[in-house]
Amino acid sequence: MSEVEVNQWDELSQFSFRERRFTNPIATNGVLLEGFMFVIGWRKCSTKNEQFGLYRSLGKIENAKYEWQNRGANLSLVGCILGQSLQYDGDNLFQKIQNCYKSFWVPSFDQVNCEADIPANQGAFEFTSALTFTINGFKNSPHLDKDSSLYALGWWFQADKQTGQIQRDASKRCTGGKLFPPNDLLMIDLSECHVLIQVVWASSTFVHYTDPARDKESTTLVGMSTQCSSRLAKTMWQKSHSYYEIGERAGYQIRDGNTISSHLEEWGSVDASGS
Repeated sequence: MSEVEVNQWDELSQFSFRERRFTNPIATNGVLLEGFMFVIGWRKCSTKNEQFGLYRSLGKIENAKYEWQNRGANLSLVGCILGQSLQYDGDNLFQKIQNCYKSFWVPSFDQVNCEADIPANQGAFEFTSALTFTINGFKNSPHLDKDSSLYALGWWFQADKQTGQIQRDASKRCTGGKLFPPNDLLMIDLSECHVLIQVVWASSTFVHYTDPARDKESTTLVGMSTQCSSRLAKTMWQKSHSYYEIGERAGYQIRDGNTISSHLEEWGSVDASGS
């Protein structure tokens, strides 16, 4: 990797760590055994009530409102870095993944609001609705992803536990950490990378799992991956085809940036009135 690319990933990593100010780790995940997983983007979706939106904690955003309101430019930059990184592997692969994503009519993970005409608002490097990242000795059990994406995209690197700054000091690096796709026929040692490991595989076809790395005192192995929830894709497709405007079908609810801002204003007015 060039120094420019390393610096870009360093910026991306630190941005992801700062995003923890606005969200809690995923608490319920049948395959998560150890460590923490966080989500950036459009991941939470309930089929029963047709709810979808940003995976965020209003309570945490309330405590960091200024940072929340001024993160847009950095969020778009993260999308460009990820898209360019994938494009380096070949335009055909990137185009195939992006075309599949665009067919779902879902917002990009770096969009704050759910626009009325999603495809018209998709940029050149947008290809996923959600970005997850894992830290602190993450481990999961063998599983298949329940996503609509053609492929899973994964990146692993080592970073400072507090700041997210990429760790370049070999004496402070984690050891261990392995990815097994598919069905134990292949093993990738995630600790054996100078800066970054990138993996592309059909995660909804092949069983895979991660064994934890042994973190050093100040360093953790970070894993990032992209997903497009099948339930989210179904709900957005129905929305775009006026499913919720026909007969007595239940309406849907969007929890986007506008909704979050409205809730924060309501909280502020309650605090001001002393109610």
